[in-house]
Amino acid sequence: MVPSNGQSVAIAVLLGCATHAAIHVGYVGVASAREPTPGYPEAVIQWGVQAGETCDDIAAVLYGSSKHAGLIQRYNRVACGPGTTLAEGLTLVLPAEVTSIPDAKLRSMHPDVRARPAGGAWSPAAQGMPLLTNSSVNTLDEGRADIEFVDRTRVLLAPNTLVVIYGTASRARVSKTPPAAVELADGEVKAALAALRGQSVEVAASGGGRVSASSRDTVVQRRGERTTIAVFDGKAGVTSGGLSVVVPKDHGTRFVGKAPPARPRPLPAPVEWTTADAAQIALAPEGLGVLSASWKPAPAAAGYRVEIARDPEFNDLIAREEVKPDVLSFRAEKMPAGAYFLRVRVVDREEYLGVGAVRRFHLVAARAAGGVVPAAREITANPYGIIELTPSPALELSLDDGPFGPVPERIDLLQRAPRVLRLRERGSAAAERGHDAATSLPVRYTKVGAVVSAARGVTAAPGGPALEARVELEGLAGVDVARRVAPRLFAHLPGGVRSVALAGGDRGGALTARIPLPREALRPGETLRVRLDVADGRGGVIGTSDAELPAAPEAPRAAPPPAPPAAPVLGAYLPLLPMSGVADGLWLAPTPPSVAAVGAAAARSGGGWVAAGQVRASGAIGPLGLDVALRSNPAGAGDGAGAGSTGWFGARARVLRLGRSELELGPTLRLGVPMADGSPPLRIEPGIAFGGAAGRLTWVADVGARIRASGDGAAVGAGDGAGAAAGGEPATPDVQGFLLAGATADPAPWLRLHGALDLHLVHRQIRADDVLGGLSAGVEAGGALFGALSVRVSPWRDEGEGPVTAQIAVGFREASP
Repeated sequence: MVPSNGQSVAIAVLLGCATHAAIHVGYVGVASAREPTPGYPEAVIQWGVQAGETCDDIAAVLYGSSKHAGLIQRYNRVACGPGTTLAEGLTLVLPAEVTSIPDAKLRSMHPDVRARPAGGAWSPAAQGMPLLTNSSVNTLDEGRADIEFVDRTRVLLAPNTLVVIYGTASRARVSKTPPAAVELADGEVKAALAALRGQSVEVAASGGGRVSASSRDTVVQRRGERTTIAVFDGKAGVTSGGLSVVVPKDHGTRFVGKAPPARPRPLPAPVEWTTADAAQIALAPEGLGVLSASWKPAPAAAGYRVEIARDPEFNDLIAREEVKPDVLSFRAEKMPAGAYFLRVRVVDREEYLGVGAVRRFHLVAARAAGGVVPAAREITANPYGIIELTPSPALELSLDDGPFGPVPERIDLLQRAPRVLRLRERGSAAAERGHDAATSLPVRYTKVGAVVSAARGVTAAPGGPALEARVELEGLAGVDVARRVAPRLFAHLPGGVRSVALAGGDRGGALTARIPLPREALRPGETLRVRLDVADGRGGVIGTSDAELPAAPEAPRAAPPPAPPAAPVLGAYLPLLPMSGVADGLWLAPTPPSVAAVGAAAARSGGGWVAAGQVRASGAIGPLGLDVALRSNPAGAGDGAGAGSTGWFGARARVLRLGRSELELGPTLRLGVPMADGSPPLRIEPGIAFGGAAGRLTWVADVGARIRASGDGAAVGAGDGAGAAAGGEPATPDVQGFLLAGATADPAPWLRLHGALDLHLVHRQIRADDVLGGLSAGVEAGGALFGALSVRVSPWRDEGEGPVTAQIAVGFREASP
């Protein structure tokens, strides 16, 4: 301790909490020779003393020889001199077998402690080290030590103390009194009784004198030749120079060298605290707090001893200091949360240590969470924060004037907004006096606000005209705004109040909101006056503002988005339709063009001309296409004149289109229906069409089959080119396959050139299979009204065909893209 201004002492410490082993006391029975009895370092038994028994008698029975009588004193403070009988009915705790164990151990220690074995050299001590007979322990300037003997008697050493450990067995044969636990050479020891039956602690003074303390708190000081004894609990017998005195509680005595002890005298009275509270309770922000106390000056005081410990017996000392008589206050900083005990004793002019005045302290750990700033005696809190406390079983807490209960781990200020936290000791006199005797910790709430600015959004913004707001929150540093505050903006607009959640502000920036303006607020040329409120998730208003939104000019209407370009037409609008009833396959694209036309075809066949009219139309609805082609009866002087007319009805379904018709694919199905007598029978034509476009070029290919579905059509005679005759073979094949492929080119937007190859593999029942085919080319010119001319040449002959077939048509079509 360092005096401050001659009137106070300050101690700055930052210590961890020491852990002490608990002592379990219970029935002790006979144990296995090799298994320690709980609470003892070895196996023990109980022995009930009979009338006239001595230590020698018991040792002879248990251990086979009276030379082991010293073991009787290992756990029992009894006299074992030759012929000395023990008290009848006394219960002894004895080793179950002959063993050799250390007499004591260094239970705990603070730095600056050294030890020396019998006949050895000094070395730094270690916690838990064993201490054998004639071992020495020396605490230096900053050292303290706690020695525990095998019978769990404890002796506490103050700084600058030297003691010698006395083993019980070594003196058993020559002493009629229990041997001393330690010999005090210099310094100060405290007898802290912890044995099973509360027996005395024996301390010998070097050079003469002996103290036998039946006490938990007897302090023996040796300075030079003078030994001073102060008894604060129980009593102590003091023997020196052949005389003995009994020192009662709160009395002391002394002797010099081997002189008899002085008559016991009262010890100095306790100091008087300047405040009447027996216990002080304070917060420890972030786990570290401050202890402070002051006392009134004591008469005839030569100084004061100030001690702070973690236990009420002051065995677990944190700090001890003796200060001058003008130091009347104490302060310890950076103390970890927990319970502490402060004791102040007067040291009078004769150096007698006075009765201690004890004050209790409780430091409750409090942590900042969400803008909470705890101090020792008050809490500055954000109304959206959390108070986090470390519960203590010794304390109770009350919010405002509510009932007391256990200290909670956290207090959510959104659910409870207390003005005062009250803490008191559980079961103390303060608990009986209620709130008035509790420690009050005011809770002061910080101010929270919001600054709102608004503007009228542009008309072309998504969702139409809107009020766009920007909100700056104040006083919410360290708070999770989205979860704890959940702010919303309320706009008082013509037609009612509208609200929306505020967004953004993840890194402490401004929050924003957008509220669509109602029709009543869109009158041109008028200033819009709006009241804006910012509220939290519970409806509490954080801030409010009045805004004026000037009339906004009419925003230009946005041009409609351009229509996507139409897909190009693949293939020819009006490909050539051969006059043959077998080779009249039609070149089809996966998507049919929108077209309607009439035309005629003519061919040189059998030495004469044959001609037929036709009507054709096609169109598409999305990916589905439909087409129809009707051909009249061929007429003329050539072969095939008078053959029946045919109608073809088809459907297509485009299943694939890549890009702008770079590739199209779709199945086709056509149905050939006879339209007059002598026409070919009903036929079904399934197939697949695919094609594509690349700039001004397109290509189309069709693969499929034609199947006769019913009846026999017109028949041919024995010679080629003859008309239908009895006994001839059917003109219509049972089945045939076909491949049509070609391409188009557009030299100008109004002009399309095309060419195509058609091949047909025809299966007939009687005649050998035929291969038919030809090559066609044509031109289409015009706009919506257009004309088409095409020619087909073929080296094969079939009914109604010649080597050359020509077709002319005129029609209407959808304008090309």
